[in-house]
Amino acid sequence: MGRVLSGKEGRLDLVLKELFPELSREKVKEIIESGKVSVDGKTITKPSFKVKMNSIVQVEELEIFRNILQPYDLYIDILYEDENIVVVDKPAGLVVHPAPSVKEPTLVNALIAKTELAPVNDIRPGIVHRLDKDTSGLMVLAKTFQSYNNLVKQIQERKVCKEYIAVVHGRVKSGTISLPIGRSPSDRTKMKVLPSGRVAITHYESLEVIGDYSVVKIRIETGRTHQIRVHLAYIGHPVVGDKVYGIEEKEKLINRQALHSSRLSFLHPITGEPLDFHSPLPKDMKRLIEELRRRS
Repeated sequence: MGRVLSGKEGRLDLVLKELFPELSREKVKEIIESGKVSVDGKTITKPSFKVKMNSIVQVEELEIFRNILQPYDLYIDILYEDENIVVVDKPAGLVVHPAPSVKEPTLVNALIAKTELAPVNDIRPGIVHRLDKDTSGLMVLAKTFQSYNNLVKQIQERKVCKEYIAVVHGRVKSGTISLPIGRSPSDRTKMKVLPSGRVAITHYESLEVIGDYSVVKIRIETGRTHQIRVHLAYIGHPVVGDKVYGIEEKEKLINRQALHSSRLSFLHPITGEPLDFHSPLPKDMKRLIEELRRRS
């Protein structure tokens, strides 16, 4: 059996789909109805079954669970660690956790070689939020079930402050984008602004306008997949270097999307102490901004 999660709630099929976006809705429904899923030790065959916050969901052996976690010796910048949580500064180009389509070592592979992570999921231990492969910056991971459940709750209640710095196309003014985001019906690997999507709120502040580009500070209230990139592209200011949601660029100014998680603040899940972490811009984004200034 593969342990899936502790700390999420909602319809069983929606919970599994969120955890395993690689699986289609039809496949999730098939897995549940075939009796391969149990909740707190009881087999559940109804996709609409309500999963409670602290339930343990298990899934019988699937291809997705054959990607067994293996420790990997890779340097990770750990900013803070105690017996409950670990805060890291993820480099661009590193995938957060294993998946069937991922062949290279991930952040999780590197961390389990150094520390313990909460075994809430067989391929995503300790994960309470994610960053895209080519987005750099701050992440917190849980080392215990209690910490995991508390951090998930803080995120759900929008008590976690997540700020980013991005370099975008166009001359940007400050504002807020409140548009729902869902998976694109025509391309399941992409997200899209959709009326039927989930609530997504992005605040953005122009820090500097450089010619036809802008440096922007972003704070998100929600954490939808690709939220910042989708929202900024929708209002006509795609992130520089974004190969999925961006525009065709005449020259390559940076080798990835110019997006960095620069600040992360939350309450310690056990002590309640306010924690506030900051990460400076990485070298490639600094070089990008300096080059744009030189040209303007």
